[in-house]
Amino acid sequence: MRKVPSSVVVVTSSDGVLKRGITCSSFTSVSLNPPIISFCIGKPSRMHGLLLETKQFAVNVLSEKQIYLSIHFSKQTQDEKPNQFDNIPHSISKNGHPLLHNCSAVLECNGHSVHDIGDHRVWYGAVERISYVDTHVSPLLYYARSYHSVGDASFMESFESVTLAYEDWSHEAHLRMAWNYIKQHGPDKAVPLIKDGIKRFNDKNSDKIKRGYHETITNFFIHMICKGLEKDCGESFQEFLEANPYLKDSRLLFKYYSQELINSKNAKERWVEPDLAPLP
Repeated sequence: MRKVPSSVVVVTSSDGVLKRGITCSSFTSVSLNPPIISFCIGKPSRMHGLLLETKQFAVNVLSEKQIYLSIHFSKQTQDEKPNQFDNIPHSISKNGHPLLHNCSAVLECNGHSVHDIGDHRVWYGAVERISYVDTHVSPLLYYARSYHSVGDASFMESFESVTLAYEDWSHEAHLRMAWNYIKQHGPDKAVPLIKDGIKRFNDKNSDKIKRGYHETITNFFIHMICKGLEKDCGESFQEFLEANPYLKDSRLLFKYYSQELINSKNAKERWVEPDLAPLP
């Protein structure tokens, strides 16, 4: 079953005093009319007792950037009253459920029924309200014992066909493109694909591009991505970024290069070594 992709959700509930959340990767849509969903909770679980008491809960469908929430709410706690929501962005619904921010979707549900099956309890919920839906983010998936996103394939297809919106061509998008090529082809074969892809994108958007292709900047970030891949970073791009958060800083290269050098014609046209600090 580990080869079957499943969405990752955090089920949250509260009795007005105690707030709990638990990560589930067995979320399923059971019925559209009426809307019924299901999820499984392993035995034993304190969350089960809270759900029996409240008979209400929220299903927070995690986005590809929320791996940390999946990990956070999957941790076992020995505390009867854990502070699971400390430093976790959330709000409280009218019915008192914690609603996590920035999810792909949030469903508020009434408990429909629960069944003991093997080593799990299967909960069914009647969806009463869809509190939040963000169609611009990809949901988080879990399979083969690691996290994945449905977004990589469509992102790379749009990049290679040069249909990716210019507004979406962010620093993180540059990293994602290079990471995908390096993971798929290895560094040597990936480098020309990365460079040619950037140049084709720039040509297609020449009326919007201000700076244009830069050989040294491109090679610098390829090098840094390869260094990041030397350690175990999981299988998804988001796991890679979480393991190497410094890469999110588009000004990272200025720790190694002076602005004078990086803005020079020589650096733009060919690879030049850094003048402030050696590369790691």
